[in-house]
Amino acid sequence: MKSPYRNTIGSEYLNAPHVEIRWKKTLSFIDKFHADSGLDIGDRTPFTDQLEAHYNCPFANTTIDLDEKGLTGEYDVVTAMEVIEHLFNPLHLLKEISGVLNEGGKLYLSTPKGKPYFLWSKDHFHEMRYDRIKTLINRAGFRIIRKKEIRIHPIRFYFSGFRPLLRLIYDKHLLLELAHE
Repeated sequence: MKSPYRNTIGSEYLNAPHVEIRWKKTLSFIDKFHADSGLDIGDRTPFTDQLEAHYNCPFANTTIDLDEKGLTGEYDVVTAMEVIEHLFNPLHLLKEISGVLNEGGKLYLSTPKGKPYFLWSKDHFHEMRYDRIKTLINRAGFRIIRKKEIRIHPIRFYFSGFRPLLRLIYDKHLLLELAHE
């Protein structure tokens, strides 16, 4: 059974203005360090190509059910951008990432910061406040090295109606750099 919380990566998503803004801000957040291998959690997108150029190394992608299946391989850098809010069990994914991340490697994670439920995206299963995300990350054996809050929509979006205006107040995304505890 297909989950209503899973996105299909198609041209409508890839051409949305907020996606390009998020990718640009995310890439500027990600440190450039020597990496021989990377894993971008989720479908291959143009952002995966940008990661390969950024690190000058190949990046694999996942095609498995991230709630149930295990990850394989060894990677110096793993990215999980806008993924955990779609999963029933984000702890499972974070523990799987811990198992494939090389010693000294980094995990970059982005997710919407918790906001009132009526503003959640219809395809999100979780949207967590920062304290809950931090607890989840610590439980999975990671520590936060640094974080940044960003907005992902063009400024004109927030003035296009009442609900978008509320998003100006409540809607932020977290960019997190993580390492093993």
